[in-house]
Amino acid sequence: MLIRLLEVDVYDEEEINANHTENSEVTQSSNDHWPDIEIFSKISFDLSVHDPKYRNISPVYTEQLSRVKQETNKETKSEEPKKRETVSMMLTKYAAYNTFHHCEQCHQYMDINPAAQVSDSTLHAFTFSSSMLGEEVQLHFIIPKSKESHFVFSKQGKHLESMRLPLVSDKQNLNAVKSPIFTPSSGRHEHGLLNLYHAMEGISHLHLLVVKEYEMPLYRKYWPNHIMLVLPGMFNNAGVGAARFLIKELSYHNLELERNRLEELGVKRQCVWPFIVVMDDSCVLWNMHSPHEQSSQSLEPGSFSKNVSLKSVLQHIEATPKIVHFAILGVQKWNSKLNTRKSKAPFSRCHVRDFILLNIDLTQNVQYDLNRYFCEDVDFNLRTNSSGLLICRFNNFSVMKKHIQVGGQKDFVVKPKIMVSESVAPIMPLQYVCAPDSEHTLLAAPSQFLLEKFLQHATYKLFPKAIHNFKNPVLAIDCYLNIGLEVAICYISSRPHSVNVNCEGVFFSGLLLYLCDSFVGADLLKRFRFLKGATLCVICQDRSSLRQTIVRLELEDEWQFRLRDEFQTANSSDDEPLYFLTGRHI
Repeated sequence: MLIRLLEVDVYDEEEINANHTENSEVTQSSNDHWPDIEIFSKISFDLSVHDPKYRNISPVYTEQLSRVKQETNKETKSEEPKKRETVSMMLTKYAAYNTFHHCEQCHQYMDINPAAQVSDSTLHAFTFSSSMLGEEVQLHFIIPKSKESHFVFSKQGKHLESMRLPLVSDKQNLNAVKSPIFTPSSGRHEHGLLNLYHAMEGISHLHLLVVKEYEMPLYRKYWPNHIMLVLPGMFNNAGVGAARFLIKELSYHNLELERNRLEELGVKRQCVWPFIVVMDDSCVLWNMHSPHEQSSQSLEPGSFSKNVSLKSVLQHIEATPKIVHFAILGVQKWNSKLNTRKSKAPFSRCHVRDFILLNIDLTQNVQYDLNRYFCEDVDFNLRTNSSGLLICRFNNFSVMKKHIQVGGQKDFVVKPKIMVSESVAPIMPLQYVCAPDSEHTLLAAPSQFLLEKFLQHATYKLFPKAIHNFKNPVLAIDCYLNIGLEVAICYISSRPHSVNVNCEGVFFSGLLLYLCDSFVGADLLKRFRFLKGATLCVICQDRSSLRQTIVRLELEDEWQFRLRDEFQTANSSDDEPLYFLTGRHI
């Protein structure tokens, strides 16, 4: 039992889609500690997703992918997700811990002093207007007395004004990390790795747990010394996209407040530190990988690795020259083959997730999709890249992710809204949608969740021409949605001056329009060519906007619709179902 307490099961899976990648001509020397922005900005972004967690999602179309032969029977379509590979590791002195860890050094960090009551932390409302939501958002901060120095309060000391941010020009202080760390967590008040005392080598740092309103009392009970950011009640059933969206919106609003406050003290606005860390609650250990010195003993290509602290990883990345010109910085996900590989470039321009430094100033106009339950990070990386911004992965660092059996982004159990009997046959994803006004069993689950799950399983119904046909992908405008492993998605941004994959000469097998905004116009769609019999799926918030979209985009000129091709997610009208229409290219 004691040995088990010193061990942790971490994911050990090799990267996927290695053959979908173009080899970049431009690289830096493997001894460089930081990316050189002049060289790095010439590397093209690798659109393919390599994270093994995403082995069952639609590949992103690239010119390289169109040449990959897809085997028809790549994987038997099984409903049961394949068990993911893990390996047992010894914890080191730099690990992140859950509530079951107790030691002399961090007990003050964890436990509240018995003389003090929970009321030693105060609740502060913080309101800002979000242009995306089109309304005021009120979040609540719970701030323990010991953490009040990280915040600015009004003269009377009651009203929370902002969260203190350092300056870009602050000299590297060995006992400080500049970026506030945000960790969204759900269902893991006991098991989330929210104790960063050892990972941060005991230094003072700003760490905010981001929790749903209904879970706040539990998190507060187990983590009385942590600052909590409590999401509004309307997001109690929301997916991880909402938490990431609000972290980013709040952080940008706070950056503006801090710029105003510090400007009065004579500080230039662009000198305020614009980065935050967004980190999953399952990140447990960090490693540094260095290329081998070629010596007589090691003729093998590869590298050696050592366990390092989260503090040292953050300090290294924060010291990147010209860092404010990067939009997102991240690290590799660890696997046991990393050291045996011949050393790859020290930096990659590719997707990053799990543990990122996010420049909220540069990405001000790129939003997370707050409705999303799945793949919100793939979608966000593609949006960021299409805006011409730089995403950099440090390959000389890796993060280990703990396999936590509870909480996190787990699926809803989809049940009928009105239970007729206790024993109900499981409801399959193809039953998550129905014809409007039909006698279908209505379900108690958020409409967006039902839609995303349906799309993952309805490939054969919605995009038959795209199956196992990477030469003719489905065109998705301004969004990445998982529509099944057998179909490639070509992500195109409608924004002016955006950077898009070259699709000259490509005939698309389908078109996916998801909640599209006014940037998507009829002229844009007329630039693309479709196979005869290609299929279309238009998704809107309600029936009237569905009709308006069809007219505004002049879709009836090229696509044929039938009355029976209109569907809605199987929610009752008070749960605001989403509507979609399918059609065929004439």
